Amino acid sequence: MNRLLLIVLFWILGFMGGILVYSILPSILNFFYTFIPNLFSKYFFEALIAGVIGSGISTIAILYWANKSSKEF
Repeated sequence: MNRLLLIVLFWILGFMGGILVYSILPSILNFFYTFIPNLFSKYFFEALIAGVIGSGISTIAILYWANKSSKEF
């Protein structure tokens, strides 16, 4: 597969994952604020949750791609 195509596909996957995280972030934050009301600042907590979800999405995508490409050779 062409490297440029792979880069574009991973960029699109990350972009869509970011939109998904942004859209569900308020419900996730409300859930965690009931358990941990004032332990972290709001912006730090939002960044932490978005970072964890974004890194999970990219890790799963890379693992899937590596597993698929290793079977081709």
